[in-house]
Amino acid sequence: MTAKYKVAIIGTGRMGGLIEDEIAPGSNSRPYGHFSAYNHIPETEVVAIANRGEERLERFSKRFGITNTYLDYREMILKEQPDIVSITTPSLRRADPIIFCAENGVKAIFAEKGLCASLEEADAIAAAVRTNKVAFNWGTLRRYGNAYKQLAAEIAGGAIGEPRAAVMSFATDLIKHHPHTIDLVGMLLGDPNPVWVEGSLIEPGEAWAPERPLPTLDREGHRYVAPEGKEIGDPWVGTFRVKYDSNAEGIFLPIPGPFDIDVYGSEGRAWAFETGNEWGIKKVDRKTGRTVRTQWGHSGESSTVNAVRELINELETGERTTGNIDRAMKVVEQQFALLHSSLAGGARTTVPVEDRTFYVPGG
Repeated sequence: MTAKYKVAIIGTGRMGGLIEDEIAPGSNSRPYGHFSAYNHIPETEVVAIANRGEERLERFSKRFGITNTYLDYREMILKEQPDIVSITTPSLRRADPIIFCAENGVKAIFAEKGLCASLEEADAIAAAVRTNKVAFNWGTLRRYGNAYKQLAAEIAGGAIGEPRAAVMSFATDLIKHHPHTIDLVGMLLGDPNPVWVEGSLIEPGEAWAPERPLPTLDREGHRYVAPEGKEIGDPWVGTFRVKYDSNAEGIFLPIPGPFDIDVYGSEGRAWAFETGNEWGIKKVDRKTGRTVRTQWGHSGESSTVNAVRELINELETGERTTGNIDRAMKVVEQQFALLHSSLAGGARTTVPVEDRTFYVPGG
């Protein structure tokens, strides 16, 4: 039987599919890469792939047995006319493909995170997606995981009373990986609008800095510059806070190790210890005075598969994906608000950010 939706992938690296070989067999995360997720879903079939580098394109082609390959994604989109396109290029190379796909008949886009390299690019992406009524999801995968969705539903249902703050522990870079943390905190707090951000980025040699080379700040050039010989220059993030219009706060700590979050409410606490495959609610029973705990683990299909199924659902019902362009833009605004707060010595920076042009060549 022919699949209902033709899929093309732009970017034949790790998230395009090669990451599958890094994940242990039987892991709850599989299928993780985009190709494997589409291959898992009967309604979708990958009909073509594109990459700007021939060596990685050939490697991907041999690994997954797909021979319809392109070095020019524009040619692929115009010739193949896919229904769904995954864009898994580095974020500094992501804006142009998203905009081209949206303006040339693609019905649904699954973009990896980060979204792009500047707020100016983000505005252009959002305009193209909205104007052309393209279904959109992006790779903040916790949002699509069933354990996290259950946690969000418990919080929204009043299990911990009124959510007041979320404390997120994870040490990582600004553009490529912090969308995971920022989006998850927003999701668990009910997706409120950010009001302001305050915090700092970590410069080379400072405490908490990673061992790998970091980009350098070029204030005059209005950008971060990648380390010598590198294309990608993604700054490392220190401690920061986000205030939301719900009056709740997100507090982000650059602590190396597990991906760990606690949401504090007026009547209890929700938590996720992802490395231990544990999610739960803890509160005091008013009648007995005892602590009541509810705990669960992963269930159902992988987050990547669920994200694709959301795209298909929007195409068929019109119901928007949970990682739609409006929610993606909230995250991008917070990323660049944090950047500008750091540039201003940690001063609070309001959202939306006034400066749309500062450039960060993220991964």
